[in-house]
Amino acid sequence: MEFLNCKSALLLGVGGISMHQFALALIGRGIRVYGYDIKPNKYTQLCVTKGMIFSKKFEKSFLNVDFCIYSGAIKPNNRYLCALKKQNVLCIDRAQALQYFATKFKTVIAVAGTHGKSTTASLIYQILQVAGKKVSCHIGADVKNARFNFGDDFLVVEACEYNKSFLSLNPHVCVVTNVEAEHMDCYKNMFSLRAAFSTFLKRGKMRFVGDDKSNQFLLKINGVIQAKPLNLTNLKPKLLGDYNKKNICLAFCVCQNLGISPIVIVKAINSFVGVNRRYQFITDYAGANVYIDYAHHPTEIGAFASTFLSEHQNSLIVFQPHTYSRTKTFLNDFVRVLKNVPNLIIYKEYPAREKKDAGLSAYQLFCQLKSSIQPTDMLKNLHYCTNLKSVLKHFNNYDALAFVGAGDVDKLAYKLKSIKSKL
Repeated sequence: MEFLNCKSALLLGVGGISMHQFALALIGRGIRVYGYDIKPNKYTQLCVTKGMIFSKKFEKSFLNVDFCIYSGAIKPNNRYLCALKKQNVLCIDRAQALQYFATKFKTVIAVAGTHGKSTTASLIYQILQVAGKKVSCHIGADVKNARFNFGDDFLVVEACEYNKSFLSLNPHVCVVTNVEAEHMDCYKNMFSLRAAFSTFLKRGKMRFVGDDKSNQFLLKINGVIQAKPLNLTNLKPKLLGDYNKKNICLAFCVCQNLGISPIVIVKAINSFVGVNRRYQFITDYAGANVYIDYAHHPTEIGAFASTFLSEHQNSLIVFQPHTYSRTKTFLNDFVRVLKNVPNLIIYKEYPAREKKDAGLSAYQLFCQLKSSIQPTDMLKNLHYCTNLKSVLKHFNNYDALAFVGAGDVDKLAYKLKSIKSKL
C-alpha cells in the first residue's frame, strides 16, 4: 500500500515523541489523521492545532480509516486494534512505519548505540541545518526545531536496538556510538546483541563508530571509520561531560565525511544547547538549582553523576529505576555506581511495559544498596521515596537537586517549578 496516497489514518499512542511526528507529517501531506492516547499531552495538543482529530476514548468514527499505525505502548487486545483488524484494515507498528517513511528520503542517517544516540543524532541534525541542507529528523528526544517533512533530502534517525527494531531500517549512513549490555530481555546474550549491531552497521554504505572501547569488534567490518578526538581551539561546545565529547567527535566525523565544511560544523556545535532531559536546568527551589537527566543505564548514571557532583558537591540526586527487568539485570552495576553518590533518594520505579514479576522493584534496589554500603563508600545519606512530599522531607539545604531516570521522575522537577511560581 502507498500510504501517502491514502485519505485517512488512525495513530494509536499518538502522544509519544515518535508517533506525533508521524501525525504531523501525514497531516502535512493532506491526510486526515485521527489520534488516540489515554494521556493527552503537549504533543497531542500540537497535533490538534495542526488538524488532528483526537480522543482518549474509543470512538467508532475513528474506525473508518485506510490504515493504522500503533506504538509499542499499545497492547494486542487494544479495542481499536482488534476492531480494525477484524475489518481487514492494515495495521502496522511504529518500526514498520518508520521503515516505510524512511524510503521517501534521498539520504538516511541512522544513529544507534547504547548511550548518546539522541544527542549524537541531534548534533548531526543541527549541523546539517546550519549547513543549509533540507533535513528532517526522527529522534526519541524533544529536539529544538525538529521537523519531519517528506520533501526533505536528509533524514536523521535515532535507531533503537530494542526488539531489534533498528534492523528494519536500510540507511545510507550507519552510525554506532557504543555497544553495552542493554535490553537484554530482547537478546539472549552479548554475542546476540553485538551480532545485531554488526548487521546494522553493515547496512550502511558509509559506516561510523564512536571512539569507545566497546566498539572494537565493529572495527573489523570493512569501510568502518572511527571518530578520533578533536583538538580545535575554536570548538567551544556548551555540552558538559566527557561522554558528550565523544558524541561531538562522532557527529563531527560523520558530517565532515558528508562534505560539510569544518567551519560550519564548529559553528553548529558551538550553538548546540543539547536535547531535553539531558542535564537540563528546570528551575531553582529553596536555594537549589533543579535539573533533570534521562540517564537510566548504570554507565549513563555514572557518567552523569561524575559530571554533576564535580560541579555541585553539596547536592542531592533522586534516581528512578526504569523497568523491573533492567533493575534485575544490572542490579550489581547499579549498586556499584550509586555508591558514588553521597546523597541519594531511590524513587519508585517506572514499570513502562512490564509487570512486577519481570524483575526487581525500586524498593528492592534500595534494600540491596543499603545492605551493601561500606564505610569507604561516598554514599552516606540514602532514602526511598514514592512522592514529591517525601522527597522534600529529605531536602536539606542543598545547592543542587537532580531528578534522574527515563520514566516520569522529571515531572517532580516541573512540580517544583509550579510550586515556586505560586509563591
